[in-house]
Amino acid sequence: MTGVGRLVLDICAKGYEVQGNEFSLHMLLASDFMLNGGHTPQKQFSIFPWLSETSNINASSDPTSKVLIPDVDPAELLNTGKYDGKINTPKLSMAAGDFVSIYSDPKECKKWNCVASCFFLDTAPNIIAYLDVIYNMLEDNGILINLGPLLYHWAGPKSRPDDLNSSGYKTRYSSMDERYLRSIEMSWEDVRTLVQNIGFEILQEKIIDSVKYTANVKSLLSHDYRCIFFVAQKKVII
Repeated sequence: MTGVGRLVLDICAKGYEVQGNEFSLHMLLASDFMLNGGHTPQKQFSIFPWLSETSNINASSDPTSKVLIPDVDPAELLNTGKYDGKINTPKLSMAAGDFVSIYSDPKECKKWNCVASCFFLDTAPNIIAYLDVIYNMLEDNGILINLGPLLYHWAGPKSRPDDLNSSGYKTRYSSMDERYLRSIEMSWEDVRTLVQNIGFEILQEKIIDSVKYTANVKSLLSHDYRCIFFVAQKKVII
């Protein structure tokens, strides 16, 4: 659950052995460029992420605002990081592909101490499948740490008043990716119950207000998420 790799880098810099997972080729190319491209803050380059914006502009110069990247040297961060007073020996790897396909492999069963997911659980067509895979890949007493909203990326079009059954709905949208038609959208209250029924004990839970995602702070429009943060532990079944 890595996106462009920053979370993986930061966790590894703390001294942990980390494997990131990403499905998007575009994200993988960006993370490879940043992690392995040899870029440092001393040799930053400029990008202009809002150059094509034409609405919600405060100042005329805002679209040409530049961002300098990277803000850290990935190699230096890993090679000089310390954890519990010891020099960090980084072990960082990436697994490219579908999360369920990769980590439902029997060789991944009880292999991992912890799963850290950020803006991830709601990318599943079926959140139950994600949580089931996470439970099985964790060792006994393993930890799941999650932060994110419940946007549900695969939520399909809304049904119409004349939809008398699911058959007509599915026929009308048959040209869409089938994941839109089988997406499951649950409230956090139901997800919490699901997490517990699968076999986790929730150790910590809170709502974090005003979390931004790739936001332009100068824009007149801003999307803020109220995110669920929770820590859950896989219970030992005796």
